[in-house]
Amino acid sequence: MIATDVMARLTPLIRARTEHLPAGAGSPAPETRLEQDLRMDSMAVVQVLEDIEESFGITIPDERLAGVYTVGDLADIVRDSASTGRRAA
Repeated sequence: MIATDVMARLTPLIRARTEHLPAGAGSPAPETRLEQDLRMDSMAVVQVLEDIEESFGITIPDERLAGVYTVGDLADIVRDSASTGRRAA
C-alpha cells in the first residue's frame, strides 16, 4: 500500500476522533504527534486504532501499540500489517 494512500485513508479516521484539528485544516503530516499536537488522550488513540482495524481490515498486534506517538506511526502500522498479511479474522 502506498504511503499517500494510507495517509489519505487515515486522515478522516483521525479527524473523527479529535476536536483539535479544524475541519478546514490540512491533513495531518506523518510527524504530527497524537497527544501533543492533536491533543488526543489515550482513549481517543485506542478508538482510532480500532477504527483503523475496521477500515483497513487488519489486526494490530498489541506489541505495536506501545510505540504509537505520531500519525506516521499509525501509517507504519497499517503498511506493516498489510505487508505481513495480518488481516482481521
